[in-house]
Amino acid sequence: MGLSRIGRRPVEIPKGVSVVVQGRTLKVKGPKGEMDLRMPEHVDVAVAGGTARVGASEALGRRQGAYHGLVRALLQNMVRGVSEGFEKKLQIVGVGYAFRLVGDAVGFKGVFTFDRPYRLPPQVKAELADKDTTLTLRSFDRDILGRTAADIRRIAPPDRYKGKGIRYAGEKLTLKARKGTKQ
Repeated sequence: MGLSRIGRRPVEIPKGVSVVVQGRTLKVKGPKGEMDLRMPEHVDVAVAGGTARVGASEALGRRQGAYHGLVRALLQNMVRGVSEGFEKKLQIVGVGYAFRLVGDAVGFKGVFTFDRPYRLPPQVKAELADKDTTLTLRSFDRDILGRTAADIRRIAPPDRYKGKGIRYAGEKLTLKARKGTKQ
């Protein structure tokens, strides 16, 4: 087998970001935060100047290309996260529906008959816009940010008939016709 095409590309390290390899642990530190990654066996990262290169050993066999590309993509996301950060936007649609921020939790007005706040992880920051119908989530950790956005969306997913609920900003939703209606 061969190395991954994605894994062969070097990762550019911007100013203010440090990448340090300590044994099997990769530590990335920048202005937005600090992250570490436990690398699989037979995968190495070499840092030289302003770039980092990922290498994978033949000992991995068929998994060589997969691990090579995976570690490179994770390193790229870590470097981008600690230097620029990531963001996801969620919109709530429905008459009387709105997001509320209560400390480190997100509340949902009009969705439930009782208050059911969702506690945000410490790495995720939230901000409201558009009369509290748009929630912007920001974090340096792409994985935690994606899981948090998915968990919030799962609380009240968009209804296929009325379109009410929580969706990602820009998400296209095809509404279904109701039973018995003529088209």
